[in-house]
Amino acid sequence: MADSDGHITSGMILIVEDNIPFGELVAGTLREDGYQCHTVSTGAAALIWLASHPVNLLLLDYTLVDMTGEAFIAAMAEQGSQVPFVVVTGRDDSNLAVQMIKQGASDFVVKDTALLDRLPVVVSRTLQEAATMQRLCHAEQALRQSELRLARAQRIARIGSWEWDLQSNGLYFSPELFSILGYDGTAPPDVSLEWFYRQINPSDTCFVRKALSAAIESGRNLNQTFRIATCSGEEIVVASQAELEYDSDGRPELLVGTLLDVTDRTRAEQEIHHLANYDTLTGLPNRNLLHDRLQQAIVQAARVQGSVGVLFLDLDRFKGVNEQLGHRAGDQLLRTVAERLRVCVRESDTLARAGGDEFVIILSVVSDEDGISSAASKILAIISEPFVIEERELYLTASIGVAVYPTDGADVQSLLKHADLAMYQAKDMDRNNFQFFSSDLNVKVMERMVLESSLRRALERDEFKLLYQPQVDVITGSVVGFEALLRWHHPDLGTISPEKFIPLAEETGLILSIGEWVLRTACRQAKIWQDAGLRPVRMAVNLSGRQFRMKLDEIVAAILLETGFDPRWLELELTESILMRNASDNIELLQALTAMGCSLSIDDFGTGYSSLAYLKHFPLERLKIDRSFVRDVTTNPDDRAIAKIIIDMAHTLKMEVTAEGVEEREQLELLKRYGCREMQGFFFSRPVPAASAEKLLRKGITF
Repeated sequence: MADSDGHITSGMILIVEDNIPFGELVAGTLREDGYQCHTVSTGAAALIWLASHPVNLLLLDYTLVDMTGEAFIAAMAEQGSQVPFVVVTGRDDSNLAVQMIKQGASDFVVKDTALLDRLPVVVSRTLQEAATMQRLCHAEQALRQSELRLARAQRIARIGSWEWDLQSNGLYFSPELFSILGYDGTAPPDVSLEWFYRQINPSDTCFVRKALSAAIESGRNLNQTFRIATCSGEEIVVASQAELEYDSDGRPELLVGTLLDVTDRTRAEQEIHHLANYDTLTGLPNRNLLHDRLQQAIVQAARVQGSVGVLFLDLDRFKGVNEQLGHRAGDQLLRTVAERLRVCVRESDTLARAGGDEFVIILSVVSDEDGISSAASKILAIISEPFVIEERELYLTASIGVAVYPTDGADVQSLLKHADLAMYQAKDMDRNNFQFFSSDLNVKVMERMVLESSLRRALERDEFKLLYQPQVDVITGSVVGFEALLRWHHPDLGTISPEKFIPLAEETGLILSIGEWVLRTACRQAKIWQDAGLRPVRMAVNLSGRQFRMKLDEIVAAILLETGFDPRWLELELTESILMRNASDNIELLQALTAMGCSLSIDDFGTGYSSLAYLKHFPLERLKIDRSFVRDVTTNPDDRAIAKIIIDMAHTLKMEVTAEGVEEREQLELLKRYGCREMQGFFFSRPVPAASAEKLLRKGITF
């Protein structure tokens, strides 16, 4: 069963990934798109699963703990499995990609920053291609069966025969030939050469006349295929073979031939060609034909020293249409989009559907970028006009990436890749626009890929460390807690700012394993201090949105059990945006965490959007005033008013409040006067390593 993107929702995807949290993240992403998934962490487990379960697609991590991707592919082949597979790897290695494709991989995907966004499209495309190949096999089987029928027909002499007497110009048809043409053998028509020509499709008549004349003049055997009308007016395709016979004087006397109905075989061949080259939903060229057309456009442009424009178009928020209106409406919308895009291209250009909601336009032999910009603007305008789908008016936008031959690449793969990158840049720039590929963009992408590759190895290479910033009770002057802050020191790049690597970790899903490490390390350190006889203080740990959605209560419970840390000293910090996403569903998780004994706080309060109606129902103990309000609290009346409102609201809701980013005594005194008792910031201490934090805990802070 397939949806409008070609997803085979009744099938199974096997994910072979030795990074278990990342494997579950991939599975979660695909399940959101309607796929069934099963995850294993070793090649041996994957082979066992394949031997006993039906699988539609396999996502294979090239580097497994027990074998390489190459060894696994060999083992899978030895096992007799023909499941299509996509290799997923952290190595952007073109040689490895070629090697994997040669070994049968359907695709080769690098674990870059956009992997989770692209993965559903890659899976959809691979499943579509697998389904197409299956249909091709069926069509080829039908073709082979037709050929078997042909051989059988020849054996039992069911082939029609004809003779042309070159002396009298008379034409003779056998009863079998009349039968093929649908005529009653007891009352056949009077046949002649002119009658015969009138039955042939007008487009083929000239071709048949010339072939017959050439056979007589040259003496070579005739072998031709053409279309001819039957008695009922239906058109069939026939194959005719003939050879020349001579009289006793060596002069051409007869042209003797056979005729066979090959309509079924011809249709099977046409179906095979169509399935291999055209999208079944829109009728547009598919990726296979797209590559061929783009190669032709490059060759033509190179011949005349011209340019080719490649526009990679992706519909914005199309997934929401499928989710809200259903896949039938999504199919109808995609067909309507295809019809509109046809209007925007010339006959010499190519419009193709690359898969899902992605389309590619090849503008052949363009003179300059202005012409490409004009075409892209026209496309955006026509897409933004309202669609009427199932009597509902819908509004849609698109993002377009543009690559130009030869500036942005001299081959098919480079141009499509660069147009794709430019399209993602267009999406990042608030969508509904087009962007040309630039070398700077490629540099940024490469830098990001290097950073991501390093980030994937940072945990195992022990490159992360935690610093601890004290939280101070300004009435008693004592340290009442620490906030654990993550830092990354790369051996080659030096210290990398959290503002740079935390968003990347979020996008790639690495935040799950990193966040778990932070939580475990912070709890273990706090337990070490307590075991050393230091008084217990609160340990605050920030959580990400991805962590919050991935069985957080089970992970926290396991870490507390592992480290022996008393949960009443653990404070989990969440942002407003995390809390307000599916707010009603989050209450149950928050209650589970507080039931363990953990406390909860809202970090950076005031920078997001909170509904007080929900806020009062959350089991929260603390609000943290964001440093952006604290920075100018003594000079900006608005910030001063906001800080006072947050403090008063926290007290009204019987919650504690902590001010972040306190750097000056004047800030401290003002906030203290407003009723804020706990603060943290450079005024008290910068974030420090565990040993220095222990000294602060032993000796206190003077301010």
